[in-house]
Amino acid sequence: MDLLVALGIIRERINKELQKKLKQNSIDISCGHIWLLSVVYSNNGRSEIKELVKQLEKKKSTVTEMINTLEKNGYLVKYQSKEDKRVYYVETTDRAEEMKDHILTIVENIKKKMFLSFSDGDKDILGELMMKIIGDLK
Repeated sequence: MDLLVALGIIRERINKELQKKLKQNSIDISCGHIWLLSVVYSNNGRSEIKELVKQLEKKKSTVTEMINTLEKNGYLVKYQSKEDKRVYYVETTDRAEEMKDHILTIVENIKKKMFLSFSDGDKDILGELMMKIIGDLK
């Protein structure tokens, strides 16, 4: 199988599994929003918008739209830095923090399923290879 096709299939299957689990658990967030929220969670519930754009490798307008949706649904609050008026942050709300363990468990279970037949060494090698691909595509 062609590698690009395989990567596309993997992405689709991850998103389908994630959508299914979110729906089963009555979580009203799309897959893309979960990845953004996961990044904010990994930064202790607070991220600079500029850094989210960089980490997610998405256009600023796309990230802004995602943030606006998460803000509208009560998961994030966006605010301007007091020190530098050009800088904006997002922070998780109480609702997002209440869902954090649940959302991260869903994501972790999908990762476990993905790597069910992998040894730790296989996962390490795959991680290294994926980072090489990411670096080559810059």
